[in-house]
Amino acid sequence: MFSDKNICLLCLELYLLFMFGFLLFSCRVYSKEPGVPSTDGIVFVKGRKDAVTLIESTLKKHGESVTISYPGITAEFNRYKKNNYSDFLDELSLHSGYYAGIISGMCISFDDSVKDSVTFQFNYMTTKKQEKYITRKVKRIVKKYRGQSTYNRIKGAHDYITSHTVYDANYYNPYYVFKKGKGICMSYALAFQRILTEMKIPCIYVKGDNHAWNMVKIDGDWYGVDVTWDDSRGSYSCFLKGTGDFGGHDNSCSKVLKRIRKSKYSYKR
Repeated sequence: MFSDKNICLLCLELYLLFMFGFLLFSCRVYSKEPGVPSTDGIVFVKGRKDAVTLIESTLKKHGESVTISYPGITAEFNRYKKNNYSDFLDELSLHSGYYAGIISGMCISFDDSVKDSVTFQFNYMTTKKQEKYITRKVKRIVKKYRGQSTYNRIKGAHDYITSHTVYDANYYNPYYVFKKGKGICMSYALAFQRILTEMKIPCIYVKGDNHAWNMVKIDGDWYGVDVTWDDSRGSYSCFLKGTGDFGGHDNSCSKVLKRIRKSKYSYKR
C-alpha cells in the first residue's frame, strides 16, 4: 500500500512530467524567439507579425530560404498569391524596404505534408560580400552625421549620393554606387535608402514603370526624394517634395503609397 506521502510525491512527479511535456510541445509549436528552427527545419511562430520579423531577419542575413509555420499561414499566402504576392512585398517594403528592394527573385511554396507550412526562397541582386562592403561604407558615412537633426541627416545622405555618383546603365545594384560611384536610378534609390536605414529614418523604395525613387518620413509626413534626378540636374528640385510638386512620380502601383500620409506640400524647415 502507498502512504499518503508517497501518493503526494507520485502526483507531483506526474504533474511535473506533464508540465515538461506541455512546455516542450508549446516551444515546438510556437517559438517565442522567431528564428529558431525545429528539427525538421520549420520555424514555428505565433502569427504573421512574427513571420514578417523572421523574413526580415533572413533577408538581412542574405539567407537563401526559410520555412515558417503558424495557424492559417497557408490560407493567408494563398490569398496573396492571387496578386502575385505584391501586397505582401508592399507590406515588407514598409518595414524593411532596402532588404526587400534587393530581392531579385522570390519563390513561395507550400508543403502539403506539413499543415500551415510555407517556404520562402530568395535570390538577391547583391552578394553577401558586397553587402558586407556596403555595411562598412554606410557606417562610415552615417558616423559623420551622428547627433544631427533628421533633416540634416536626410540631406547628408542625399548629398553623398549626388556628389559621389554618376549615371551609368552598366551598373544596376547599390554596391556599385558605394564602390565605383556609378549606377542607374534603382542603384541610386537603394543606396540612398540603405543610408537612411542605417540612420533609422523611415524610407520607402518606390518602383514606377521605368524609374525608381524614394519616399521619406519626417515630422510625421512622407515626402518624395529622387536622388537620380537631382544628380542629373545638379539641384534639390526633387528633395523632400510634396505630392503637389513631385511631378513624374505618380506611376507606381504600390498599395503602401496609398496608405501612408503623404504631404501635399514640400517640406519646410
